[in-house]
Amino acid sequence: MKKITLLFALMLFFSVTFAQKFTVNENAGLVDRHLYKPLVKEAPALKTEGEIFYSETFDFKDSENPRGWTLPEGWNIVDENDMGHYWVWRAGTDSIKGKYTFEPGHRYSKTPEDGYFVLPMDEYNYVDGVSTSNGGHAWFQMAPIDCSEHPSVVMKLRQYFRNCCGSTYVKIFISNDQGVHWAEYNMAYGTTTNVFCKKPIVEVNISEVAAGMPDVWVKFEWDNNSHYFWCIDDFELMEGYTNEIQLTDSWVMMSDLYDDDNDEGYVFMTPLSQINGVLGGCTFKGAFVNAGRDDQYNCHLNAQIFKNGTSVYNENSESRDIWSLDRDTFDITTPYFPDDYGTYKFTMEAKQDQEDAVPSNNNYMDFFNVTDSVYSIADWDYETYSSTASWGNNDGDYLGILYDITQATEVNSMSVFIMQRPENPQASTQVGYGFQYFIFKWDEEAQDWIEMISAEYGEVTEDNLNTWITMPMDKDGESEFMEPGQYIAAIQVWHGGGAGPDNNVYRFTIGSDLDHKYNKGKSLFKLISGDVWNVNDTDLSMIRLNLNYTGAPTTGSVTFNVDMTLPITNGYFHPDWEFVDVAGTFNDWGGSAHMEDPDGDGIYTLTINDIPVFQQIEYKYRINGNWDTSEFPLGGPNRTYITSYWNELNDVYNNGVSMGVNTDPLTKSVTVYPNPSNGIFTLNVQNTRQADLNIHIANLNGQVVYEKQIKGVLSHEETIDLSGYAKGIYFLRVNDQVKKLVVK
Repeated sequence: MKKITLLFALMLFFSVTFAQKFTVNENAGLVDRHLYKPLVKEAPALKTEGEIFYSETFDFKDSENPRGWTLPEGWNIVDENDMGHYWVWRAGTDSIKGKYTFEPGHRYSKTPEDGYFVLPMDEYNYVDGVSTSNGGHAWFQMAPIDCSEHPSVVMKLRQYFRNCCGSTYVKIFISNDQGVHWAEYNMAYGTTTNVFCKKPIVEVNISEVAAGMPDVWVKFEWDNNSHYFWCIDDFELMEGYTNEIQLTDSWVMMSDLYDDDNDEGYVFMTPLSQINGVLGGCTFKGAFVNAGRDDQYNCHLNAQIFKNGTSVYNENSESRDIWSLDRDTFDITTPYFPDDYGTYKFTMEAKQDQEDAVPSNNNYMDFFNVTDSVYSIADWDYETYSSTASWGNNDGDYLGILYDITQATEVNSMSVFIMQRPENPQASTQVGYGFQYFIFKWDEEAQDWIEMISAEYGEVTEDNLNTWITMPMDKDGESEFMEPGQYIAAIQVWHGGGAGPDNNVYRFTIGSDLDHKYNKGKSLFKLISGDVWNVNDTDLSMIRLNLNYTGAPTTGSVTFNVDMTLPITNGYFHPDWEFVDVAGTFNDWGGSAHMEDPDGDGIYTLTINDIPVFQQIEYKYRINGNWDTSEFPLGGPNRTYITSYWNELNDVYNNGVSMGVNTDPLTKSVTVYPNPSNGIFTLNVQNTRQADLNIHIANLNGQVVYEKQIKGVLSHEETIDLSGYAKGIYFLRVNDQVKKLVVK
């Protein structure tokens, strides 16, 4: 049952997005140093796994230089095309602009205030209001780094990019022989063109090219794209771990096992009537990498499903060994078919025999819902936007989502998230734009998509902009009934610009969900000038079907958890005689019963029942029921959450911002590792400039077990020994920053 006019492949393509290979620079001499000042940054040999021995935060500011910054000695910047496309230094919230770029800076930087490196290609191709499309080929290279005393090397960095309009090319090259041979590391991690990067925080083991080498060259290269940007910051080299499995990619498949297209992918909300042992069987797949020094034994993938908090599925893949720096994929093919309404949480975990050094990167977790009427591949929130601008942008073009119907049903309405781009409102939906909803059915005999039913024509208003707009279908007693088959739920849009107008002036935009691995063959567009539906393979348009079914619960329970560690540690909250509650729209902001902390770990909890499902609630936590001692007391934004059948919220009081004590803004980072440990911790503190450190550790009862004051340091590292104290939770405070330590 293949549709020849639907120009897309319905089979999912699974791939591990990290790629590495070696290439040879045939033109490089044995010593190709004339472009480089051969400065080697050396560091003390730190053999403790996880310790950082080299770091670069791109603090290049230089007030004496007319351009405001100076490239460090030994670094090099090259524009291969000789067109002025150079990597440049930016700091703080300096924006990255252009015709299509409106970014405040490096969104994922830990240290944006001291600067980051960026290639602003969209700026280079939009000068004085004139657009060009010159593909950039530019790179920068750091000064050589001495890794000779490190038997294992892990590279860490924070990136932010988007590129267009060639194939995604954002790569790091590493050489240990002065540029004769280069190891290639692809930083795209599956990110396609015209989409923001999927993996902004990168950690990869580069031991096979860097470990034990005295002269390591690192080069960042962009090629064959004319638009958008690539930002780099917080580059670190770290002593590798002995045992370290990472779950580098994961997939959950809610497959249609009855039809031959097998094309469902992830679906956020599926009506129970459409499952029936046919559609919605969950299977799992995970990609592992052994980033440790030792081989890892009996590696396997574990997948679990919890319905409304209760385990209903627990399966393991076959086990295999993975050698150091090797990669492998693991499948769990036993399907799980939901049999009732509810919120289902699924978890995936990479496991092995040895104790893993960083368990936090072994896990993936997400949710889906089984409903009575709502059928939606996308979740509630948009990450970007969809439009027909890349293909035609004509008045009357369509955007659609493909849905499989497995049991006869009646459609009531459609919902679309119609939005205005916050960074560029002009090039997006405007008040007064028109739209209309349609449902098309695949006609096997005619081999064509036939219009089945539509809603009334609508217009965008101030009230319905940036929200879900539901429109009832115009029922006639016949066309609203859907037989098993494939359907496209589509929105036709009008912006008043005619055919092929300026995309930066006329554009109709709707929300797009990028949170999940959906099947790209589900998201479609159709130009008014043609009869063919095409794949919109960069975005998942937020378009829903609403069927004529009832029976699912209308209310659910919400469990609120709030971490009070910081208020307890700094004396703002006293558990012995004070209480914390939650107030919100669900109780008319009147407050709740006292939240409890039965295990004394500083996390307070309370479950509230009978809250309407699929509605947005707003709330805040308070101390002693007092708004003056609530979160965000200066009137900051309320917390928001969209409910489902079962809800568990995990928050940190005041988002971890210190209250009730004087803070020291000079302390910019505090790291402790390993954590949990047997009582031996390594503490690393970095300041923006020389400042005093006050180090304080207390147990759950508030008893101080360790104190130290250090005068005027830029950075500090020490080993803290708590092995003589009882197992459990301790609180470390360094000036205003608080960390929870676990002694096991």
